[in-house]
Amino acid sequence: MRRAASAAARAGVSVLLGLLVLALARWPPVWARPPLDVRALALFGPAVLLAVVAGLTGRPRPPRPVGGLVVALAVVLAALALIVAMRPPAGLPAVVSDPRGTLGVKPPGAIDVAGPDLRDLPAAHKWSLGWAGGLRAPRTGVYRLWATGRGELTVVLDGHVVLRGEGDPLRAGSDLPITEGAHRLEVALHRTGPGPRLRLGWTWPRADGRPGAYDEVLLPRDLGEPIARAWWWATDALALAAAALTMAIAWRLRWDVPRPLPAPRPVTRGELAWSLAGHLLVIAALSWPLVRDLAGQGVTDRPDGRLNAWILAWDVHALAHAPGRLFQAPIFHPLPDALAFSENLLLPAVLSAPAQALGGPVLAYNVALVASLALSGLGAQLLVRRVSGDRLAAFVAGAFFAGGAHRWIRLAHLHAQTTLVLPFLLLALDRFWQRRTLGRAAVIGVLLALQGLASVYIGAVAALALAVAVALALAAGLRAREMATLVVGLAAGAVLLAPVVRPYLRMRAFEGVEWTMQDVASYAATPESYAASGTRLYGPITQKHLDPSRVRDTLFPGLAILVAGLAGLASAPRRYRAVAVAASAAAVVFSLGPETGLYRFLHEHVLLVRGVRALSRFSLLPVLALCVLAGFALARRWAAALAVFALFALESSNVPIRYAAAPHPSEAARWLAGRPGAVAVLPLGERDTEAMLDGVAHWRPLLNGDSGFMPRPYTREMELLAPPVGEDALRLLRAVDVRHVVAREPLALPLAITAGEDRVFDVPPGEAARAPGGGEAVPTLWGDEGVVRRGSWHPPWPSPPTARDGRRSPLAPAWPTRPWACLVTRSTPLERWCSPRSSRGGSGSHRTSPLVPACSACACADQRRPSTAYRSETWRT
Repeated sequence: MRRAASAAARAGVSVLLGLLVLALARWPPVWARPPLDVRALALFGPAVLLAVVAGLTGRPRPPRPVGGLVVALAVVLAALALIVAMRPPAGLPAVVSDPRGTLGVKPPGAIDVAGPDLRDLPAAHKWSLGWAGGLRAPRTGVYRLWATGRGELTVVLDGHVVLRGEGDPLRAGSDLPITEGAHRLEVALHRTGPGPRLRLGWTWPRADGRPGAYDEVLLPRDLGEPIARAWWWATDALALAAAALTMAIAWRLRWDVPRPLPAPRPVTRGELAWSLAGHLLVIAALSWPLVRDLAGQGVTDRPDGRLNAWILAWDVHALAHAPGRLFQAPIFHPLPDALAFSENLLLPAVLSAPAQALGGPVLAYNVALVASLALSGLGAQLLVRRVSGDRLAAFVAGAFFAGGAHRWIRLAHLHAQTTLVLPFLLLALDRFWQRRTLGRAAVIGVLLALQGLASVYIGAVAALALAVAVALALAAGLRAREMATLVVGLAAGAVLLAPVVRPYLRMRAFEGVEWTMQDVASYAATPESYAASGTRLYGPITQKHLDPSRVRDTLFPGLAILVAGLAGLASAPRRYRAVAVAASAAAVVFSLGPETGLYRFLHEHVLLVRGVRALSRFSLLPVLALCVLAGFALARRWAAALAVFALFALESSNVPIRYAAAPHPSEAARWLAGRPGAVAVLPLGERDTEAMLDGVAHWRPLLNGDSGFMPRPYTREMELLAPPVGEDALRLLRAVDVRHVVAREPLALPLAITAGEDRVFDVPPGEAARAPGGGEAVPTLWGDEGVVRRGSWHPPWPSPPTARDGRRSPLAPAWPTRPWACLVTRSTPLERWCSPRSSRGGSGSHRTSPLVPACSACACADQRRPSTAYRSETWRT
């Protein structure tokens, strides 16, 4: 049975790889027309799954020569490249213009354009692209003409408009009869904004004349001036030959045959030292030119980069001066537990504390980033070295994890890079499996806690990996007593993590924070995301061929890691590959979020699941698994290891990466240092992360703040403090002890100092807003616009209300004349600071209190009325 499964899987992989070659040959610049309508994305997933089955079921078999086939494939590919290079230009040129005139003309080709194709042209806001020329139909029948992209499209065939469409995304199609032979085609695309995109194609007619036989982009061979058919015949024949040779090579290669690993040898201090130095060298090369000036450049030109740099700086400052107030961060003043709105990054903050003291937030960020990547690589390397004595293969596997393509697409997301404990946690779990003692169990618990202190998200990824591994261990014979030992060890980690978890739970209870299914859907991965790349080599290709509305992240690890990792399944120890396959499958399912029924069930029934938003970050787990498995595939294959490492470096490289100069505290921020009270940088919501990073110079409480979760009071503050700053806003500022306002525009406030672009204003003394108190519960009648009456208020009907059957309403005796002064239907910032999760408008009974002069925007509102602004009176109930 296993032999049959292995043969079937191997045959399936071979066939799918051949079809994949045909699908790729349909892309530019080859533009082949194979006899089968195959799509690369549709073949990619099944090929990976069959490769996993083949790796798990592989059996020894005699070697077969493949050298001749490899040489033949190389010759065919070289001939195909020569044909493509020598082939005369074909297709239609694209004329690109904007209201200023023509921006440029793209070379002849298919009507297939995306943003990367226009990078060499001047930037524009209103794009116009046009194609005009001949179209040759290969047969007579009804064609399905279709278009996808972004913008407003018009297609004219032989003087008649045959297709119109508009949208973002654009999806249009129409059926039209076309006779065999030449026709006149005109295409116009207009797009306002970035990223014009268009792919125009057709579906050929069947033998009976109806559409549906063959679907393709309008190929250059059918557009513009014709060239000799021999060029296209040669292209198609060589593409078929390359596909057939690929099938034969994949079938003959013994990539799925288990191979004995070299006996593991003790890891010496020297090996650790040169390995760490090697990983630092790889990171320096792939992050170039970051290492040229770690203190003077970084990713602080991006909001997430500034936010994470500020978190590191605050952690160090709080731990040095007031550890007990760590989570009472000076942002979103005066809300409590403000640090819990984001990652805490405690472990990288501690590691980078000396750099923070010596060079400031940017140096600390870069040191934390480089250290996390190097330690992550070392951990993956040690996972391989635990069962394999091949030091080079293990180092290459670690380098894959330290510097893979997944690292350079989210440099500003430090919390997604701090995987420094994850591989050591899996290493500790394997050591526990070997000898199941309480000490080793405690190490697992402590490492899990440390990963949580490094990154909440990666802590969740580590917890998922640990849960899968423990479930497999139970299935493999882990006894109840040993499981209890592991639980006790994990409890030690929980004790270590408890002081950090508590503020997050308090914040959730106070703010009512839970991510809905709609929230997580936009941050979840898609199958297309796993095929999308963000590197210089593959990025433009995947941007062109994948639907941008379906790509929410770029998760393709590269061919080197993928192929080597799949090949390593056959040689990996049984426990390694069980955890690798099961944990990767669980992580992929979880990363897809609402697209899978399992996640929807967990979201509905498991509280902690609703606290995780960016689900695509779970893709790190299959990447780690592939990297470790690659180390087993490359064992005892030095030449292959070096070749695969070179391919990996080429695939993963984004150098030179663009960095921004490190910001320095502004003159205004330095002037604010040492003065009392809080600070507001206006307008709120526009320069929040800049104000936070600037605030490192004075550490005064800020009304400003930024996080993945925006507190509800802050949205109300942005409305109230929008320029011009009036008396209502001043009452609010005084209520929360804001002494200074920083703005770049003049305000009607006393000017304290002008510092460069910034002006610092004093908040003048005066009346402060107060949170309203409670009163007697009385029936309340609400209108659509709210009700405001002075003196006595009576029901709007002449007699007590009655039911439809004529009986007196039971509420009628409860409608006595009551004194009223103000009725508003919007909650206030003061109320939202006191109870953010319940401060909203409503209808029904509410409590009244003595009336005092105040701004109506600071008046108490019933907590169940939908928010509707009403500010015509200045009274508070």
